[in-house]
Amino acid sequence: MRDYEVLYIVRADLDEEKVQDAVKRVNTLIERSGGTLERTNLWGKRKLAYEVKHQKEGSYVLQDFQFDPGRVPELEAALKITEEVLRHLIVRKPEKVAVATAVAPPPAEVVPEPIAVESKPAVESEPAAEPAALADREEA
Repeated sequence: MRDYEVLYIVRADLDEEKVQDAVKRVNTLIERSGGTLERTNLWGKRKLAYEVKHQKEGSYVLQDFQFDPGRVPELEAALKITEEVLRHLIVRKPEKVAVATAVAPPPAEVVPEPIAVESKPAVESEPAAEPAALADREEA
């Protein structure tokens, strides 16, 4: 079982009692598919970004639940054919990471070592030696 949340939009032309019935219907779908409900959060009516099925407003509902990952497509198919639900989105919640009580030691400080540079003889003295070598070759 993994943690999931579903955000769905119920048609705004339904009265509050019908919205509660739609929420109960979605909760029943989750429970019949082997899921366990954790929390339901009704956000109320809000304006939609664009018109969906000739509706300009919708009642938003956020539902947290635990569910078998293999059954998610079945739940999505059931939500698609539910007339009261305009849109839905099922998202897997991130895994809960256990907080470590021990504090890791700070990283060792890196001290750069100085780089030794070899000194080379000046380049100007080398050309003077070359003409003498050439003079020796010309004599031979």
